[in-house]
Amino acid sequence: MGYRAENLLRLMRAITPTLLGVFGVILLAAPVRLFEGLAPTPIIPLVIVFFWTVYGPDLMPSVSVFLIGLLQDLLTGGPLGLWPAVYLATQFIVLSQRAYFLGREQKVVWIGFALASLGAGLILWLVMSLMSGALLPVGALALQLIATVLIYPVFAIVFGELHRRVLVEA
Repeated sequence: MGYRAENLLRLMRAITPTLLGVFGVILLAAPVRLFEGLAPTPIIPLVIVFFWTVYGPDLMPSVSVFLIGLLQDLLTGGPLGLWPAVYLATQFIVLSQRAYFLGREQKVVWIGFALASLGAGLILWLVMSLMSGALLPVGALALQLIATVLIYPVFAIVFGELHRRVLVEA
Protein backbone atom coordinates (compact mmCIF):
# COMPACT_ATOMS: atom_id res chain seq x y z
CA MET A 1 0.00 0.00 0.00
CA GLY A 2 1.35 3.44 -0.90
CA TYR A 3 2.25 6.19 1.53
CA ARG A 4 -0.79 8.32 0.64
CA ALA A 5 -3.16 5.39 0.92
CA GLU A 6 -1.78 4.54 4.36
CA ASN A 7 -2.18 8.15 5.50
CA LEU A 8 -5.73 8.27 4.16
CA LEU A 9 -6.58 5.01 5.92
CA ARG A 10 -5.04 6.31 9.16
CA LEU A 11 -7.10 9.51 8.84
CA MET A 12 -10.32 7.56 8.22
CA ARG A 13 -9.69 5.44 11.30
CA ALA A 14 -9.04 8.55 13.38
CA ILE A 15 -12.24 10.34 12.34
CA THR A 16 -14.61 7.35 12.35
CA PRO A 17 -15.98 7.94 15.90
CA THR A 18 -16.45 11.64 15.17
CA LEU A 19 -18.29 10.83 11.94
CA LEU A 20 -20.46 8.37 13.87
CA GLY A 21 -21.26 11.17 16.32
CA VAL A 22 -22.23 13.51 13.48
CA PHE A 23 -24.39 10.79 11.96
CA GLY A 24 -25.99 10.20 15.38
CA VAL A 25 -26.86 13.89 15.67
CA ILE A 26 -28.38 13.87 12.19
CA LEU A 27 -30.50 10.85 13.11
CA LEU A 28 -31.59 12.52 16.34
CA ALA A 29 -32.53 15.76 14.55
CA ALA A 30 -34.27 14.04 11.63
CA PRO A 31 -38.06 14.45 11.64
CA VAL A 32 -38.50 10.67 11.81
CA ARG A 33 -40.13 9.27 14.92
CA LEU A 34 -40.03 5.67 16.06
CA PHE A 35 -43.32 3.81 16.00
CA GLU A 36 -45.19 6.93 14.85
CA GLY A 37 -43.96 8.94 17.83
CA LEU A 38 -45.01 6.41 20.46
CA ALA A 39 -41.39 5.60 21.36
CA PRO A 40 -38.99 8.37 22.34
CA THR A 41 -35.95 8.93 20.13
CA PRO A 42 -32.76 7.73 21.89
CA ILE A 43 -29.94 10.21 22.35
CA ILE A 44 -27.52 8.32 20.10
CA PRO A 45 -24.71 10.90 20.35
CA LEU A 46 -24.60 10.30 24.11
CA VAL A 47 -24.06 6.59 23.44
CA ILE A 48 -21.28 7.41 20.99
CA VAL A 49 -19.51 9.84 23.31
CA PHE A 50 -19.68 7.37 26.21
CA PHE A 51 -18.55 4.31 24.26
CA TRP A 52 -15.63 5.94 22.48
CA THR A 53 -14.51 7.74 25.63
CA VAL A 54 -14.23 4.36 27.37
CA TYR A 55 -12.77 2.26 24.55
CA GLY A 56 -11.04 4.76 22.28
CA PRO A 57 -10.48 8.10 24.01
CA ASP A 58 -7.72 8.98 21.54
CA LEU A 59 -10.32 8.61 18.77
CA MET A 60 -12.85 10.89 20.52
CA PRO A 61 -11.00 14.07 21.50
CA SER A 62 -12.75 16.87 23.37
CA VAL A 63 -12.82 19.00 20.22
CA SER A 64 -14.87 16.32 18.48
CA VAL A 65 -17.22 16.03 21.45
CA PHE A 66 -17.67 19.80 21.47
CA LEU A 67 -18.40 19.91 17.72
CA ILE A 68 -20.89 17.03 17.97
CA GLY A 69 -22.73 18.88 20.74
CA LEU A 70 -22.63 22.18 18.86
CA LEU A 71 -24.04 20.52 15.75
CA GLN A 72 -26.82 19.05 17.87
CA ASP A 73 -27.66 22.49 19.28
CA LEU A 74 -27.73 23.98 15.79
CA LEU A 75 -29.87 21.22 14.27
CA THR A 76 -32.33 20.85 17.14
CA GLY A 77 -32.70 24.53 18.01
CA GLY A 78 -31.52 24.08 21.57
CA PRO A 79 -29.71 26.74 23.57
CA LEU A 80 -26.28 27.15 22.03
CA GLY A 81 -23.68 25.42 24.18
CA LEU A 82 -26.02 23.15 26.14
CA TRP A 83 -25.24 19.87 24.37
CA PRO A 84 -21.50 20.57 24.15
CA ALA A 85 -21.53 21.17 27.91
CA VAL A 86 -23.50 17.97 28.56
CA TYR A 87 -21.28 15.85 26.33
CA LEU A 88 -18.03 17.36 27.64
CA ALA A 89 -19.15 16.85 31.25
CA THR A 90 -20.04 13.25 30.40
CA GLN A 91 -16.69 12.74 28.71
CA PHE A 92 -14.81 14.21 31.67
CA ILE A 93 -16.60 11.98 34.19
CA VAL A 94 -16.24 8.87 32.03
CA LEU A 95 -12.53 9.55 31.49
CA SER A 96 -12.07 9.78 35.25
CA GLN A 97 -13.66 6.31 35.61
CA ARG A 98 -12.24 4.74 32.45
CA ALA A 99 -9.76 2.51 34.26
CA TYR A 100 -12.65 1.04 36.23
CA PHE A 101 -14.69 0.24 33.11
CA LEU A 102 -11.90 -1.38 31.11
CA GLY A 103 -11.93 -5.15 31.44
CA ARG A 104 -15.31 -5.23 33.19
CA GLU A 105 -18.33 -7.19 32.03
CA GLN A 106 -20.56 -5.33 29.61
CA LYS A 107 -23.41 -5.20 32.13
CA VAL A 108 -21.15 -3.20 34.48
CA VAL A 109 -20.34 -0.77 31.66
CA TRP A 110 -24.06 -0.62 30.85
CA ILE A 111 -24.81 0.38 34.44
CA GLY A 112 -22.09 3.00 34.14
CA PHE A 113 -23.76 4.29 31.00
CA ALA A 114 -27.10 4.42 32.79
CA LEU A 115 -25.53 6.53 35.55
CA ALA A 116 -23.84 8.78 32.98
CA SER A 117 -27.19 9.18 31.21
CA LEU A 118 -28.84 10.09 34.49
CA GLY A 119 -26.17 12.75 35.05
CA ALA A 120 -26.59 14.12 31.53
CA GLY A 121 -30.36 14.21 32.00
CA LEU A 122 -29.99 16.03 35.29
CA ILE A 123 -27.77 18.68 33.68
CA LEU A 124 -30.25 19.11 30.82
CA TRP A 125 -33.23 19.37 33.14
CA LEU A 126 -31.53 21.82 35.51
CA VAL A 127 -30.31 24.15 32.75
CA MET A 128 -33.64 24.13 30.91
CA SER A 129 -35.55 24.68 34.17
CA LEU A 130 -33.28 27.60 35.04
CA MET A 131 -33.74 29.08 31.58
CA SER A 132 -37.52 28.78 31.73
CA GLY A 133 -37.77 30.01 35.32
CA ALA A 134 -39.83 27.02 36.43
CA LEU A 135 -39.28 23.38 37.26
CA LEU A 136 -40.00 21.55 34.04
CA PRO A 137 -41.72 18.16 33.94
CA VAL A 138 -39.25 15.28 33.68
CA GLY A 139 -41.48 12.63 32.12
CA ALA A 140 -40.54 13.03 28.46
CA LEU A 141 -36.84 13.40 29.26
CA ALA A 142 -36.95 10.34 31.53
CA LEU A 143 -38.54 8.26 28.76
CA GLN A 144 -35.93 9.44 26.26
CA LEU A 145 -33.12 8.55 28.67
CA ILE A 146 -34.66 5.12 29.32
CA ALA A 147 -34.81 4.50 25.56
CA THR A 148 -31.19 5.61 25.29
CA VAL A 149 -30.06 3.27 28.07
CA LEU A 150 -32.00 0.37 26.56
CA ILE A 151 -30.35 0.72 23.15
CA TYR A 152 -26.81 1.02 24.54
CA PRO A 153 -25.99 -2.74 24.44
CA VAL A 154 -26.84 -2.96 20.74
CA PHE A 155 -24.60 -0.03 19.89
CA ALA A 156 -21.87 -1.34 22.21
CA ILE A 157 -21.78 -4.64 20.30
CA VAL A 158 -21.63 -2.92 16.90
CA PHE A 159 -19.06 -0.33 17.99
CA GLY A 160 -17.02 -3.01 19.76
CA GLU A 161 -16.78 -5.02 16.56
CA LEU A 162 -15.94 -1.90 14.57
CA HIS A 163 -13.24 -1.00 17.07
CA ARG A 164 -11.69 -4.48 17.09
CA ARG A 165 -11.93 -5.39 13.41
CA VAL A 166 -11.46 -2.09 11.65
CA LEU A 167 -9.83 0.47 13.88
CA VAL A 168 -7.40 -1.72 15.84
CA GLU A 169 -6.65 -4.84 13.77
CA ALA A 170 -6.61 -3.28 10.30
